[in-house]
Amino acid sequence: MKIYVIRHGRTELNKEKKVNGEIDEPLIKEGVEQAKTIVAFIPKSVKYIYTSPLLRARQTAEIINLKLNLPIDIKDELTEVHMGSLAGKSWEEMESGLELKKKHRTVQFDYRAYGGESAKNVKKRIIAFFKSIQRKHGDNEILVITHGGVIRLIHLLEYGESVYETEKHVSLLTFDLDKILKNSQKIL
Repeated sequence: MKIYVIRHGRTELNKEKKVNGEIDEPLIKEGVEQAKTIVAFIPKSVKYIYTSPLLRARQTAEIINLKLNLPIDIKDELTEVHMGSLAGKSWEEMESGLELKKKHRTVQFDYRAYGGESAKNVKKRIIAFFKSIQRKHGDNEILVITHGGVIRLIHLLEYGESVYETEKHVSLLTFDLDKILKNSQKIL
């Protein structure tokens, strides 16, 4: 089963190079335009849209769906990684924290940076979501609107390698759900 994944459009915190985490904020004008532009690249074979409940993802999904006219389902499992006390801080502040620098970059999956969420917990909720959509949709292709932290974990699960850089806003990525579920047994 093929899934298409899009990171939400740009927000004010993104523009200011700050950590969003679970902070719920709307798209800025640039983010709205990004969502309008990506529609042309979404395959017509997509039959269903799932989105995170956070406003920036929901708005991205709604803008995209003005052209696609597909069912949209909001799923808590797609919420951005909880960043604890780092939410709202600049990326520079985040990078300067020695604790995070050492542990986050070496990918310790039980580690909860600054009271945030562990990679193991994110994996658990993402795999539960993927198993449910596989049962519901079979081989139908779906579109998922989510966040950078979730996308990094999906990438790790499919390819077995960690990526630190976040995908650009409203990039269209393709993943193989069967491969993700198979690899999830071995990773984390």
